[in-house]
Amino acid sequence: MENEKIFERKKLKFASMIKRMLDEIVRKEISDPRIGFITFTDIKPSSDMKNVSVFVDCFGSPEEQKKSFEALKDARGYIRHILSKKLSMRFVPSIEFLKDENKAQRVEEILKELKKEEKTDERKDI
Repeated sequence: MENEKIFERKKLKFASMIKRMLDEIVRKEISDPRIGFITFTDIKPSSDMKNVSVFVDCFGSPEEQKKSFEALKDARGYIRHILSKKLSMRFVPSIEFLKDENKAQRVEEILKELKKEEKTDERKDI
């Protein structure tokens, strides 16, 4: 049980680190004009952390969104190469970019989690 919690924390930390690095790489290292304003909304590492699903939200018109997403997918190899230089790990995870189609559902999940935390904090104050 305790090992599972430790492993989950490790995966969350790994996902957070990958997200920060991807943000930096896209902002500073990639000069493809097709990539507009994008946001990485969620990072889901596989259980062995050798594969990463990256959920992306693109802004702009539907045509601009499509171009941004395609350009990002085209740059996947280059992004992975830059990531290999930044990571201090033996392997670099394979990256799969996915359009985030469930934004509203994620917002609901976050709000529910915040409400649970508020209730827990209120109980601690009593």
